[in-house]
Amino acid sequence: MSGPKTARYVLTEAQRRRIEERERIIRETKIERDKQNDLQKRCSGQLSEIASVIEDLRRLCMESDMGIEELQILETKKSELAKLFSVTNALDSLESLKKDNRRLETIWGQMQELNINGRNIVRKIAADYQQELSTDISIGFDLTFAGLGKNRKVKDNPFVVKINEALKKVEVIELIPELEEKYSLLKKRADEIKNIDFLENFCSMQVYPFVHECEFYRDHISEFKELVSHYSYLAAETGEAAKYFAFSEENIGMLQSEISRLHQIVMCQKEQEYISTAVDEAMIEMGYELIGEKSVTKKSGKKFRNGLYMLEEGTAVNVTFSDSGQISMELGALDTKDRIPTEAEAIDLADDMYAFCSDYAALEKKLAEKGVMMNRISSLPPSAEYAQIFNTSDYELKRPVETYKKEKKKAVAEKQLHKEG
Repeated sequence: MSGPKTARYVLTEAQRRRIEERERIIRETKIERDKQNDLQKRCSGQLSEIASVIEDLRRLCMESDMGIEELQILETKKSELAKLFSVTNALDSLESLKKDNRRLETIWGQMQELNINGRNIVRKIAADYQQELSTDISIGFDLTFAGLGKNRKVKDNPFVVKINEALKKVEVIELIPELEEKYSLLKKRADEIKNIDFLENFCSMQVYPFVHECEFYRDHISEFKELVSHYSYLAAETGEAAKYFAFSEENIGMLQSEISRLHQIVMCQKEQEYISTAVDEAMIEMGYELIGEKSVTKKSGKKFRNGLYMLEEGTAVNVTFSDSGQISMELGALDTKDRIPTEAEAIDLADDMYAFCSDYAALEKKLAEKGVMMNRISSLPPSAEYAQIFNTSDYELKRPVETYKKEKKKAVAEKQLHKEG
């Protein structure tokens, strides 16, 4: 019954769900913390931009005596938002993190709105004051079409109106440098237009696609950032080097595929780690002391971990864990060198295999309690032919151990009789 045994250990569905839920919480907590750091940086950036707009308006007010009331309103709202932003909340759970991130998202949206309103006020007052302040003050996304010269028809041209109205949608979006660069290129092309009849083509072929790209960015950047964070976390968990993904619709799909692939790898790893720990715990609970360990990587890349558990002084059970979930258990004698057992030792060790029989059945029950099921691959009967010697020099021992001595057999026999009784 208790010769060498090999089995594939798998988790019950309930235990697998528990591990998956635990990993989800750990992963989402990490993602939410990354998101929080990003939101804090974005809010700080918006406050700096609002402060710059307020300073522009303050200079304009001093020169024109206009916009004083608007300046006071802007300063008051900025102070209120800065105060809300500075609030510190207790973040002791995933839900509290999510709640705080929703708070920061709301504050960031209000800051962005205040920033845009402030810039619009500055432009309006500057226009009313009829000063050339455009070199110092943000004037938004209006294109100049400088190549058309002083053609008065340009300003009222329906396509010029459509172009600038479309670009105003972009003004409220916080763009990445790549999109900012595209806008600069778009503006350069607009300034080079010399034929007013080309405006329709410019609007449909360049402006509208650019606006669509910006709106897609606005609608999906949060999802993209979470996917990148999720992917980076899983890549680190698996030991893979994380690849760089630029923002794009195609890369959102690629990230989702990579996350699905890595998630399966991580869950397999976590399951095997849990099974290995469960076997360790069960053996120790049954009185088997873990006296040594070793790890082996084959040329094929397959990895094995061995645990040496003391049965009696001089005799141990070697448990081999493979990275595929297969676990083998073999009983043998301890020595400090590689050798085969003598005939007398082999006969004695066969008796030890009988002694291990009931413990193996108890081990199966203990593992089931921990949510681990055993699918037996092979279970060989006790026999002298399976006797072997474990070289303790191959293991990292946790304490000095005795080598096998035939005299200890009396104690083993008494243990066996006690179990059978």
